[in-house]
Amino acid sequence: MTANIKKIGFLLIDGFTMMAFSNVIEPLRMANYVSSQPVYSWIISGFAGHQTSASNGVQVTHTAEIKHLFDCELVFICGGYEAENLMTDALKGILERLAVRDIALGGLCTGAIALANAGLLANQSASLHWENVTLAQEQFGNVKFLNHIFTIGDRLYTCSGGVCALDMTLHIIKQHFGREIVEKIQDMFVITAIREPASIQHLPKPKTLSHSYAHVIDAITLMKTNIEEPLTLADIAKYVGISERQLQRQFAKQLGVSPQQYYLNLRLEHAKNLLKHTTMPVTTISMATGFFNLASFSRAFQQQFHMSASDFRKAL
Repeated sequence: MTANIKKIGFLLIDGFTMMAFSNVIEPLRMANYVSSQPVYSWIISGFAGHQTSASNGVQVTHTAEIKHLFDCELVFICGGYEAENLMTDALKGILERLAVRDIALGGLCTGAIALANAGLLANQSASLHWENVTLAQEQFGNVKFLNHIFTIGDRLYTCSGGVCALDMTLHIIKQHFGREIVEKIQDMFVITAIREPASIQHLPKPKTLSHSYAHVIDAITLMKTNIEEPLTLADIAKYVGISERQLQRQFAKQLGVSPQQYYLNLRLEHAKNLLKHTTMPVTTISMATGFFNLASFSRAFQQQFHMSASDFRKAL
């Protein structure tokens, strides 16, 4: 099994967030603990000296020079609040060279900004901490920044940070070694559920909303109670008391998606839960989630989750 050990690299950027970093490295450690033999190894590197300072002031010691990142299968860029630290020529050059070597790359918290700056996210979707999405979208117009907790693409892993990094890492471990090892990690960490990539990372809370934000909450509440028979955008806008165009602008500003896409995501998440927790036929599930023919449901499910509904159920 030693030959199957996967080597992971962490490139720490000054001011990186400790929570996101810990929520990746700790599941890797636990994967080794619950396995009969080690399945992961990792190295930690950075640019200045022998340590990099996290946003909480903790100094993390490097275990390897940057050149050793090129021996890894997957390298995570650990970002923080200072976006300018992610756009240096030195970092851009390293990422370009790692990509040429076909090494998988990940961005934690604001790490996706570094990947975008290196041109590695062009015409792709990525997850980024919600505080940075608006500015990043303006700066990198060829990247679709999502309000999802994490996004897994072709050898690219981006995460909005914080606890979301734990969800993403468990999905990666499942990809590498299967469901059983992840269930053992869940038991050890007392994790009751793992969120899916399309889970929304940030939704304004009603108590702190301005009047315009409240329209988004009202619209989402209406969507959640009308899954089987979806409402039109016109109906939703009329109910919350604004125009369709205003509703579209507010969804784009607050959630990074259109109302229609958000509604579709809700319906597909509900379909996935029905596949997980019931024995309902796929045809029945498609109707229960507002799809009037199986073909439309199948296309939407495949596009969202990159597998058919039947294959998803078989994999459970």
